[in-house]
Amino acid sequence: MPGNRFLSTLPAGKLRREIVLFRCSVRWLKTRMKASGHEMRKAVPAIIIFLLFTFMAGPTPAAGELRLENGRFVIRYAAVDERLAAELARESLRIRERVIADIGVDFPEKTEVRICPSIEAFREAQPQGTWIPLWAVGVAYPGENLIVLRAPRAVKGSRIDVLDVFAHEFSHISLGRALAGVRVPVWLNEGLAIYEAREWTFSRISVLTRASLMDRLIPLPVLTLSFPAEEGLAELAYAESFMFVSFLINKVGREAFHRLIRDYTRYGDLEGALRRGTGMTLADLEERWLVYLKLRVSWIPIITSVSALWFIAALIFIYGYMRKKRQAERRLIEMGKEEASEEWHPND
Repeated sequence: MPGNRFLSTLPAGKLRREIVLFRCSVRWLKTRMKASGHEMRKAVPAIIIFLLFTFMAGPTPAAGELRLENGRFVIRYAAVDERLAAELARESLRIRERVIADIGVDFPEKTEVRICPSIEAFREAQPQGTWIPLWAVGVAYPGENLIVLRAPRAVKGSRIDVLDVFAHEFSHISLGRALAGVRVPVWLNEGLAIYEAREWTFSRISVLTRASLMDRLIPLPVLTLSFPAEEGLAELAYAESFMFVSFLINKVGREAFHRLIRDYTRYGDLEGALRRGTGMTLADLEERWLVYLKLRVSWIPIITSVSALWFIAALIFIYGYMRKKRQAERRLIEMGKEEASEEWHPND
């Protein structure tokens, strides 16, 4: 079986709709199964027609029919995704350079990327038949140096940016290969992926702000081995991880972050790597990060409060009124000048 895998999923709203649809389908099927024999006999022709359309439909294009290659990636794709593959071939090198610059550890092997035009092709493209949930849009396998992506056409009703998903998954590949042989902290793995994919949304800002102001943040050591299963806490865990990785790279320093990665790879001791790389323990880093975090989020409730919004609206109204008044005054002056220049003076 393949090694560790890391998923990119649909946005939360789309994910919930997919789950509800699946559960409704299951409930409907259970209801039909409990129906009387007569009703089931009436339903048989419809079921047969459905199965015929399902299995007699034309073959679905598979990933890997065509191939593009640049200096760092081998991209396999179907003919229908030729433009998408060409865009990925152009942009992948830039994204790779950015991710490697942040991690500080490179690797020579080319990464294989499979672009899948359908959910069926997406599942077939997983190594050794690995099961993938319906709502996944990208999967990374660091051990195999492999990324599997769903093309946007394969995700109904969702606007996914393949380049963002690719950046997310490639960060998993790069970090997994940099830290081969040691357990990657979950906050580091997921926080870096969100950081590289620029997946910092207003909903995550809101979640983090609320938790920070109410002193309900999850301690970072808790997020080292796993994330909470409950949806709200999981969203908070992702938001905290992103903000902590951003703090390490941008405030503690990229060079310190590089030392942390190299030291952890060499010794496999996270506490020691943090101390030697940054000069601080995880507890010290967390304390400084909390101060940084409160400074970052404390202004949000101020500018989003009702009184602040009314104050801003009043300022906009006053500015608009004064601007209109000045325009009217300028127009009156111009009209006066025009009238003065058009006056008729008789000859003496």
